[in-house]
Amino acid sequence: MKKNSGGKAVKRTRNRVPFTTEIVVNHEGKALVYKRTHDISMNGVFVSTAKPLKMGVKGEFSIILSAGMRKEKINGMYEVVRIISVDDGLSDPKTGPGMGLKFTGLEPESSELLYNLIQHNQPDEDEE
Repeated sequence: MKKNSGGKAVKRTRNRVPFTTEIVVNHEGKALVYKRTHDISMNGVFVSTAKPLKMGVKGEFSIILSAGMRKEKINGMYEVVRIISVDDGLSDPKTGPGMGLKFTGLEPESSELLYNLIQHNQPDEDEE
């Protein structure tokens, strides 16, 4: 569970859904391709990686969605707001090490695509 600066648990404001895909993050003029996301919400995404960017880094991102022959992209701006390293012992066996990216800006079409993706991937109530 997420904690505030005082160490108290804070409930997330948006539902996260499991979603594995590739994300391209622009950083210092380079397109960095991360092969695996773990989960996603309207507020951000957790990227599984042993080499996270530094806390506070900002930039542009693209998530490529493939549906048969169609490819669509979710484009926007991000900020690195969470890092879980291999060394800190906090990585969950399911998620592993990685970084949490907060979406700081989404293109209007991307916002709609993301909303639909999350609705489509909601777990059944029986599974919770």
